[in-house]
Amino acid sequence: MGELTDSAWATGVALVIGGSGGIGQAVCRVLAEGGSHVALTYRRGREAAEVAATAVEAAGRRAEIAPLSLEEPEAVKRLVDGVAERFGGIHSVVYAAGPPVHMIPIGELTPDRWSAVIDADVKGFFNLTWAALPHLRASKGALAAVITAAVERVPARDIMSAAPKCAIEMLVRGVAKEEGRNGVRANCVGPGWIDAGLGAQVMAEELTPEQIERIRKAIPLRRFGAARDVAEAVAFLLSSRARFITGQSLAVDGGMQL
Repeated sequence: MGELTDSAWATGVALVIGGSGGIGQAVCRVLAEGGSHVALTYRRGREAAEVAATAVEAAGRRAEIAPLSLEEPEAVKRLVDGVAERFGGIHSVVYAAGPPVHMIPIGELTPDRWSAVIDADVKGFFNLTWAALPHLRASKGALAAVITAAVERVPARDIMSAAPKCAIEMLVRGVAKEEGRNGVRANCVGPGWIDAGLGAQVMAEELTPEQIERIRKAIPLRRFGAARDVAEAVAFLLSSRARFITGQSLAVDGGMQL
């Protein structure tokens, strides 16, 4: 998006759920550079959320931050309705959240751990969709979910990330199918190995240098992505440049799906 202002963002605000994360912060920054005010949420990382808000304000846009637990539907609705009222509408919603997950074989997962991920990610995203759809219908706005490129291939030890994001991807496609008549668009962005956020944490804490090098060599572009790579894709899909694109998943993975 660069410094270009998008006409679709002239009124209202972009709501970025998980705007305090590594990718979420980049999304907030790119949207602000493109001309959008940004309201962003965090779960525990208030300081990171404040960093994101400062970047939005540095771009000359208004920012607002708030804590949010997506598992509480009424709390989600109150936040979404309040943001819409304070900013005069919501033109875009970005889901850039998700619980911390670890690379664990399926045979070592427990029902409790599995349920916690489903509750936070799949149910949480549904709660957001339920709360946001009336406002997106009103603005003929757009929804973008940051999922994972792993939805296109069976990942070893990464099922806790991929399986919930598969469910989210299908829900996004359902929104695109059913809400297009109301002017609402919905798309996904699937990051591959990104040197930010959870990807960077996994590489630092759970992989050896040899494993990291093997992953890098498996990527056709022979490098890891940056948070801004994902943010630019999100911003494009939310913008008027993508006005005839809906129900799609764009992999930002350096070609690793090939």
